[in-house]
Amino acid sequence: MSHSDFLFDLADLPPVVKYEKLFENLPMLKENIPKTGRRPVSKNSLLRALIYKSLRRFPYLADLTFELNNNPTLSKALGFYPLAHAPSIERFSSFLHDTKHCELRSLHKQLVQKLINTGIISGSSIAIDSCPIVVPLKENNLKTSMTDRFDKTRIPKGDPDARLGVLIHFPNPFKKQVRYFWGYKNHVISDTATELPIWEVTRPANVSDIKVAKDLIQETGSVFNLKISVVTGDAGYDCEDLLKFIINDLKAAAIIPRNPRREQPKCWQIK
Repeated sequence: MSHSDFLFDLADLPPVVKYEKLFENLPMLKENIPKTGRRPVSKNSLLRALIYKSLRRFPYLADLTFELNNNPTLSKALGFYPLAHAPSIERFSSFLHDTKHCELRSLHKQLVQKLINTGIISGSSIAIDSCPIVVPLKENNLKTSMTDRFDKTRIPKGDPDARLGVLIHFPNPFKKQVRYFWGYKNHVISDTATELPIWEVTRPANVSDIKVAKDLIQETGSVFNLKISVVTGDAGYDCEDLLKFIINDLKAAAIIPRNPRREQPKCWQIK
């Protein structure tokens, strides 16, 4: 059915209807409902609420609970009882802590596979990139007084798995700002035609992009049986080993700009 066949513009749908339509396609988590006692809060409703938080870009769980308590219609669309209080911050935190990563990764895989089966994602041309995840540690708060804030040999007590990374920012053309942070990096493979993410992995911030790239590309192609013909990336992926893998093993084109920092220095002799 073409867009003109609808009796209304999809953009004019009420927000509640939009979210109902969105979550109709979300696979379900397995619910563990006890035979006795009070019925627990639905894991699928909690997941929908957290997705809604990300879509609305709420920074804190407190913002989410406030929104649900003041918008019962939306609360119902997410699967909660609209006349009851929204789940507490602790309930959402418990869900994030107790839900296994493999469960969420399975949902991700099912959604991407649906996009591939319907022809929305082809996966023939992919892009690889990474983004920093700055965690809320006192080491990242410049207002705190610390003598060894950026000592990479120490382990932060607030998050022992976080590592020291570099965040590069270009506020103006040809003007670079470099700062350090404690946290992680999220490495993503996306479809270049639709700009939709296909697969991802999170590693400590001190792990370089190149060390992750090869395995991530291989895993993505294997999981979804993709026939990759083009791989794009920024100059950070200009590495001989990675280029050989893309060109020789994948038989794909590598669209990666040259990184002048990786060139061998020329040796000159004065006779």
